[in-house]
Amino acid sequence: MRNLTVTQWIIIIASVNLLLAWPQLDLMITQWFYQPGSGFIMRGQWWERLLYHSIGYVIAGVLLSLIAIWWITRRHFHSSPFAHAIHRNLPGLTGRTLLLLLALLVTVPGLIVNQGLKEHCGRARPIETVQFGGMKRFTPAFIPSDQSGGSFSSGHAAAAFYLIAVAAALQATQRRWLILATLYASAIALSRIASGSHFLSDVIVSGGLVWLGWRLLFYQSLTK
Repeated sequence: MRNLTVTQWIIIIASVNLLLAWPQLDLMITQWFYQPGSGFIMRGQWWERLLYHSIGYVIAGVLLSLIAIWWITRRHFHSSPFAHAIHRNLPGLTGRTLLLLLALLVTVPGLIVNQGLKEHCGRARPIETVQFGGMKRFTPAFIPSDQSGGSFSSGHAAAAFYLIAVAAALQATQRRWLILATLYASAIALSRIASGSHFLSDVIVSGGLVWLGWRLLFYQSLTK
């Protein structure tokens, strides 16, 4: 953990303390998307459903494409113009990088978020709480609950923010991939909040965990 600077540690600790000290922020942000009597009106909209179902296909497509490109350039056309173009635009595309990206995906979105936090924290989703027409009580982020909810933290957001880590790890010379990944991740995060599926803190924590995992796994590459 020594690879994290003092400033970064301060930001992490301050963010956690803010979420714990001001849980009303979650309710306030969620209230923007809720209408009494109508509920979360954006829930079920075609774009919300499209974003919800797209993440798995996008993750699989990106990883399979990168694996295929790496394999082709390394095994068959190492000296071809195609390989040179790939190495010029994606200088970070190496076997080691792909293994670390797979490790990041399995560890953070897979084990920590989906199998760990979501399965054991029990936080009720916004749409399930009494404040937004449900029957369950609201609990702040990081506080365990016995309500068998799956709100904390957001698996979809973790997977979407993972795409930003992919773009950053590949050291793409063209920033459009990083921008595109950031826009897509932001849209996923917003849709999860707007649909009443997650609180703001669920999304923030997922993004923070992916960033922290990326920093830890890619520290040697970052410091070269």
